[in-house]
Amino acid sequence: MRSFLHSLPVAATALTLVAAGPTVTIPAGTVEGTICTNGANAFLNLPYAVPPVGDLRWTSPQAYNQSFPGNSYDATKLGNICIQFGGKEFSDPETSSEDCLKLNVWAPAGASSSSNLPVKVWIYGGGQQGGGIANPLFNGCNLAAHNTLLVTINYRLGPLGYLTLDAAGIGGNFATQDLLIGLDWVQSNIAAFGGDPKKVVLFGESAGAENVFILSTLPQATSLFNAAIWESGAGPQLATPEVANTLGTSYATKLNCTTGNVATCLRAVSTDALVATAPLQGFGIIYSGLQVADFQPHVDGKIIPEQPWSVGPKVPMIFGGNADEGGLFAIGAFDAVNVSAANYTIFLQQNFGAGADLVAKQYPLTLPAFTTPEKEGSPLSPAFIAIANIITDVQFTCPLYQAMLKATANNISVYSYTSQHTPSCPWVSFPPEEALALIGATHTSEIPMIFGNLANQPLISNGTCTSTPAEFAISENLIAAWTAMAVSGNPSAGNLQWPQWDNSSSNGVIIGANSTTVGKIDYSFCEFWDPVIATYLGFSNSSENGTSGSGSGSGGSGSGSGNSTTSKKNGAEKGVEIGVWGLTVFIGIAMSVLMS
Repeated sequence: MRSFLHSLPVAATALTLVAAGPTVTIPAGTVEGTICTNGANAFLNLPYAVPPVGDLRWTSPQAYNQSFPGNSYDATKLGNICIQFGGKEFSDPETSSEDCLKLNVWAPAGASSSSNLPVKVWIYGGGQQGGGIANPLFNGCNLAAHNTLLVTINYRLGPLGYLTLDAAGIGGNFATQDLLIGLDWVQSNIAAFGGDPKKVVLFGESAGAENVFILSTLPQATSLFNAAIWESGAGPQLATPEVANTLGTSYATKLNCTTGNVATCLRAVSTDALVATAPLQGFGIIYSGLQVADFQPHVDGKIIPEQPWSVGPKVPMIFGGNADEGGLFAIGAFDAVNVSAANYTIFLQQNFGAGADLVAKQYPLTLPAFTTPEKEGSPLSPAFIAIANIITDVQFTCPLYQAMLKATANNISVYSYTSQHTPSCPWVSFPPEEALALIGATHTSEIPMIFGNLANQPLISNGTCTSTPAEFAISENLIAAWTAMAVSGNPSAGNLQWPQWDNSSSNGVIIGANSTTVGKIDYSFCEFWDPVIATYLGFSNSSENGTSGSGSGSGGSGSGSGNSTTSKKNGAEKGVEIGVWGLTVFIGIAMSVLMS
């Protein structure tokens, strides 16, 4: 397999070095930045924490409170990303290191300490196993040209970010703490770059959205940011301490660190050995209490005191996703789209255990949406479409819905969107452009529009494709909405007025083929999934934030989904639109398997 978020070395995408770049003075010293080709300023690879190396491996991050050597810092080049644990198919290829707790800042030309501009803080995805801020998809030059600042933050991944082993005094959730320290840095330093620390929106995609949501539920959330945005986040629950410790014990055993000073032994293990020994998710695609194979955040009672879905966010939020999220995950699990009914049965059994029959009745392969693809001559089998549909519903859409219900119950303003837009350009090095019409509005496809990076796609290979005028217009609407969230906690801006979401009307923004409109977004099928998640997938027996009985629509069998890979587009059932090019992909939840 290979990750479609591979980011080749960044050549001259949107940054260029100049003889005299911008400078900013912060308590640590003078920061020397560079200039984007569009005139925006970039300050790259700034330390926000002491390197977590040696004896500091698997310890809480320490804020970088010292002075720069020589009282100055060269912030003109992208730096290391954190150690990657997704294998070659799921890791960014840039140089990685444990010394990675750095962040990037982009600011408009001419921004000064008196500018008080809105700030956007980005948390990347990658299943908590891979990713980093050097990925050119996250280049902030174009956002900075919209009179806003962008900050992107590296955080530790895999076992380095989440290993829990109480017997060795290793408490886990280090990545969560990294992000908290990074947000503290923003509060303390962003004004010097032209930003207003009281106008900060936290946004992220996939695992990044999960991290955004976790942070939004913590007691200190309101002191760090005033709004948040969930793009295609995954769920449905975080592991318990018992689950996390079991995984940590198994990992330590494989590393031969079981006697004596276990922590000292683990800290002496090379990063190569840590990576080689780290687990990867198997054919159980849906991360849950039945499928615990890799290191993730967990409810520890301290850093993350409670299940985030039981707490809800403490700041206004946008929750959104793509209609065809599951398509790429299904491709990642199979090297062909002609998946058999027998394969479907295995998928259900391995992902839902005793609940497999219940899911099969709700998503029978005879559903018209599975048997009559929208595109005539589609090679997709009903089983493939069903699997993609289920992944979208259970892993993405219904956790989103549960989170919105909890937020509204807490009187927190919530806004919703769904993207049904199929990009005209490849935003990654594959799938090939001709495949996009079949893949549809899939996972990560909204990122170029959110960042305004619509020219020379795919950026990772200095491509030649430029998005359509309609896509540029959609992008401008979304950029303005995200900026408005930073300013006021309300995304309404210009001609696009976002309705506040409530469960009775369920109105939100629909990103269509050529425009953004307001309409009803259907989450009624989540009534089926709530008891399934609570009974068969949960890490505990608690489901305080359930959706059963709170929505309208299908709770019976044989109805499938209304908002996913085989979802209803404006009320009409459609077939998933995915072709096969031998792609194998994993993004958002750790998975490493090919169909045998």
